[in-house]
Amino acid sequence: MKVYLVSLGCAKNLVDSEFMLGLLLSEGFNYTSVPDEADIIVVNTCGFLESAVEEAIETILEHATFKEKGSCKKLIVSGCMVQRYGKKLVKLLPEVDFFLGTSHYKDIISAAVGKLPQRILISSPVSYSHFQPRFRKLSTPPSFAYLKISEGCSNRCTFCYIPKLRGPFRSRPPDDIIEEAKYLDRQGITELVLIAQDVASYGMDFGNGNALIELLFRLEKSTNSVRWIRLLYMHPDNIRDELIKLVRDSDKVLPYIDVPLQHCSYNILKAMGRKGLGLFPERVIDKIRTIYPEMVIRTSFIVGFPGETRKDFDDLIKFVEDTGFDHVGVFAYSPEVGTKAASLPDQVSEPEREKRRAELYNIQRRISRSKIRKYIGKVVDAIVDGIHPECEYLLTGRLISQAPEVDGKVIFVDGSAKPGEIVTVQITDVHDYDVLGRMIMKEKEF
Repeated sequence: MKVYLVSLGCAKNLVDSEFMLGLLLSEGFNYTSVPDEADIIVVNTCGFLESAVEEAIETILEHATFKEKGSCKKLIVSGCMVQRYGKKLVKLLPEVDFFLGTSHYKDIISAAVGKLPQRILISSPVSYSHFQPRFRKLSTPPSFAYLKISEGCSNRCTFCYIPKLRGPFRSRPPDDIIEEAKYLDRQGITELVLIAQDVASYGMDFGNGNALIELLFRLEKSTNSVRWIRLLYMHPDNIRDELIKLVRDSDKVLPYIDVPLQHCSYNILKAMGRKGLGLFPERVIDKIRTIYPEMVIRTSFIVGFPGETRKDFDDLIKFVEDTGFDHVGVFAYSPEVGTKAASLPDQVSEPEREKRRAELYNIQRRISRSKIRKYIGKVVDAIVDGIHPECEYLLTGRLISQAPEVDGKVIFVDGSAKPGEIVTVQITDVHDYDVLGRMIMKEKEF
């Protein structure tokens, strides 16, 4: 039987999708990239924002048509949207055969063969603590892989629904992570991208404040083909001096930190439920740049949060301009039902939220272009990801300063290399986020 899977939402959801496909393939199912050939279609949903839920429902209804015009015998929906809305979906979407919450992806086999005791399975979120093979051909190129090191979140930000969807923060056992890293290493992965709701909190739930540092040391020593290790999604209150020093001194852990600051106004951050150093973003940046001035810093901001005045927003603009972040994501606040922030007073109108998002985005775009222009003429390392999606004669890749899927890319104007190879490139031109370059040489064998 053939399986087709659609993965919506974040990279963490993508890892769950890869696990589900790995389970299905290990039981004799075959993967197809053509939905009308599939006997079983799985839609792994996001439920973080209402817009994501709308996208998920549209995707489900679109693929439900293959039960009539294709070979589909079972349509299975899994993930965060199921966890968020539960049994309401059973009546809303009669086209769906089975629903699996975030703790039930291992039940995908039973759902595929029609042996679930009921149409929907939802329970309190649990951890996966044992390594299992993943099917990685879903969307990421062979050059990199995401490695999820924990599940859930305990930060309780007032705008965020994740703790209700994924449960409290739970670290994976380090031996389990190392086993999966070795598995990916044997596949020839060049870059491991560590992800979690808060990578910097790793190990704190079992009382080990040094757990992330110890894990990174082990990952460095236990991998061979892996040349780059990248850290994403770190709460500012949990970024320790020792971690920054490790990044500074490491041969594999990249000088790249993704620290979502969300705002610069103390009052807004307080209303967001931020804590500790997270209430003082300028101190976070000063600490990082004092210890390691060359660190690439990505962050994200929410504009239009309840109570945000024009002065608060102007202060944020000044903070962004003065700090000169390498990469910034800008999001208009979304009042999600079930979050504390949705019931706060002084809600900002949707048109004003969108106006502020566009304004800050355009300011950061000019900053990004100014910073990236400094690369012109420089010779730097880049990883090759594969063929350009719009031109089969060009290759694309990324600099150390560019995380997959969010930060732009390198477009190689000449040269040849395989995905996963690290090459030396001379930058010849830049756009707002992408750079163009000529390959000079490949990295020597290691």
